[in-house]
Amino acid sequence: MRYILSALLTFGAFILVTLITNGNHEVLDPQLYLYMIHNFFEDTDSKNAIAAILLNYRMYDTMFEALILLTAIIGMKQFLPRESDMKAGLEKKNHG
Repeated sequence: MRYILSALLTFGAFILVTLITNGNHEVLDPQLYLYMIHNFFEDTDSKNAIAAILLNYRMYDTMFEALILLTAIIGMKQFLPRESDMKAGLEKKNHG
């Protein structure tokens, strides 16, 4: 039962994220791209353009990607057998 609920939760989260992202079409204007490239140091005081874009301009996107990764890890943890499940399986194998 635990596996079925975990699979349904993971599948439901996948469907929810898919529906949210399909309704949110973001098209970057080349002017915005050029602004980020030429003004990242003045805006963020970062010497690294990649870090400036990921941590300042796209902070929420990066934060939610980390949240999705954490959710995936928790979901997979549900599918892996627990130590008590493994012991019970070994005892059943030895006695059966």
